[in-house]
Amino acid sequence: MSRTGRRRGPSVPGLIAALVVAAVLALVVVPLARLVQTVAEGPDTVAGLAGSPGLGATVLRTLLLAVGVTLVAVPLGTACALALAHTAVPARRFWQVAVLLPLLVPQFVLGYSWTQAYARAGFTDQLLGVHWPAVLGVAGVLVVLVVTAVPIVYAVTAAGLAARAEPEMARAARASGAGELATLRTVTVPLLRPSIAAAAVLVFVVTLESFAVPQVLGAPASFTTVTTRIYSDLALGSAPGSFTEAVALALLLVVIAAAVVAPADVVLAPRLRAARQGHTSPVASAEGSRAAGRVVAGVLALWLLFTAVVPLLALGAASVTRAVGVPPTPSNWTLDHFRAAAGPDTLAAIGRSVLLGVTAATLLTLLGGAVAVLERRRGGRLLGTVVTLTLVLPGSTVAVALLIAYGRWLGGTLAIILLAYVTKLWAYAHRPVSGALDRMPVYELRAARVSGSGPLTAARTVALRPLAPALLTAWLVCLLTCLHELTMSSLLYGPGSQTVAVVVLNAQELGGIGVTSALSVLLTLLVLVPGLLVWLLARHLRMPSAGAPTPADAVGAHRAR
Repeated sequence: MSRTGRRRGPSVPGLIAALVVAAVLALVVVPLARLVQTVAEGPDTVAGLAGSPGLGATVLRTLLLAVGVTLVAVPLGTACALALAHTAVPARRFWQVAVLLPLLVPQFVLGYSWTQAYARAGFTDQLLGVHWPAVLGVAGVLVVLVVTAVPIVYAVTAAGLAARAEPEMARAARASGAGELATLRTVTVPLLRPSIAAAAVLVFVVTLESFAVPQVLGAPASFTTVTTRIYSDLALGSAPGSFTEAVALALLLVVIAAAVVAPADVVLAPRLRAARQGHTSPVASAEGSRAAGRVVAGVLALWLLFTAVVPLLALGAASVTRAVGVPPTPSNWTLDHFRAAAGPDTLAAIGRSVLLGVTAATLLTLLGGAVAVLERRRGGRLLGTVVTLTLVLPGSTVAVALLIAYGRWLGGTLAIILLAYVTKLWAYAHRPVSGALDRMPVYELRAARVSGSGPLTAARTVALRPLAPALLTAWLVCLLTCLHELTMSSLLYGPGSQTVAVVVLNAQELGGIGVTSALSVLLTLLVLVPGLLVWLLARHLRMPSAGAPTPADAVGAHRAR
């Protein structure tokens, strides 16, 4: 009781904490508990799964694929970040943005575009008589996943350079006679080791849960991974044990991811949090060799040409060429594929994707901001840890867990897809806001509170404006990810709830090359156009420029946590 005799109601932070805890229980704890319970209720599940034909080989292929992509992508992405930061690259800002292009292209679209570019009767085969037979199979899956992982490693490493750069130490090394390579080896790289290790863990987990690229490039060559097998069990399987196998495989992915992420988080998290906050961008070496900078620009140009530009050009050519096997010359161009693709069903799917994306991004930004604030209170750190752990849950696992927990009421509806987006992407919204709060001077908020402002007034008048770029980044990352999300949507959709990514996948499985290419172009534009518009708005708000974290950088940098 207060002095006035009135009982105080619950505080605003208390209400927010109660809502967040309820959301964590409903979206994370209950679905995972039901997943474990389902597996435990079948006494013969584990034994039957162990004896399933080809299962051991599928798991081994998945692990080897994740290790292979990590071993190739981490050195390439790290070298890219160091080269752009420490050589006199012409048009540096352009390359810092251009190297992130594969992040903004949906994985399904990038994988499919490689088939149109380099497969037999593809773009390069028709123009030059050159094709790559292995693009459909393990080699193609490995290479395309590396292409998608290199920008993530670059973003994480660039963020590490921005936060952990020690220009004074580098200058001292140069003044002592050390060359550029010696300085990188003895000063810069040791400071970056936690960020590089975090990028390696991130790439491993992202590859482990990858579905779109293995499905598009691996399925035609009978190359299966755990995620594609789960999809087959749920979407295509008719045997009574298919669902049980899918549930057990989903739980297996959780165990593997946790075995990698948990020790890494214990070791790396304190070192990553120890980064200095005073720097906002990596220190570029103005004294770097111009010749070396031109070499770096040339290598990046070739990399982007063969990994993104040619495949996207091939995709565009296939979308306007009237028939398969016909040269993609202007005399053979037509818009018939776009007319067929832009039917009522596709337009409805685009509308559903936009609705889901905007709704999920808004909810995620609110929830992510709430957790970022609560984790600074006693006991709130656990909420931040739980939210971060949802990021490493494979999308297949999230979909299966929600299907078990709420499928009886929400199965096949947009609501269950929305729940999956919020569950999986919560950390995407949490980390940008949490990082911005780490850099905010605490005394300003304290001064507002001492002056008599309540928590909401202090947040609105002091914190909201400097937090606006981080909130916008969080909203953007969540929106773009939801617009092209495929793994969870393909497992949870029902009649009338297909997203545009699911429509493209279904068209590809039916073998309609022209229509699939046109749909892929539409999906890419659906992601790139709002991304470009919000990026321009972010620059207007003076968000950090490219190379220090941009919205695209945030995708990689915040996945690292």
